[in-house]
Amino acid sequence: MRLQIAEVARKNKGWNMRKLADKLDLDHQTVMYWNQGRSYPRLPTLIRLCRLLECTLEDLLTDF
Repeated sequence: MRLQIAEVARKNKGWNMRKLADKLDLDHQTVMYWNQGRSYPRLPTLIRLCRLLECTLEDLLTDF
């Protein structure tokens, strides 16, 4: 499963992965790995992502 983090960030906020990583105070590679399905954020981080991107968890899991 691949999360749609980059797509949702771009659609909802106009942010690239580096900008999102900065907002989360994370290394941009971490966000890139999530988006590629190489690793996954923990539940508290997913909740924070949803709030920051103004989306639902379903938005992050659904293909565009």
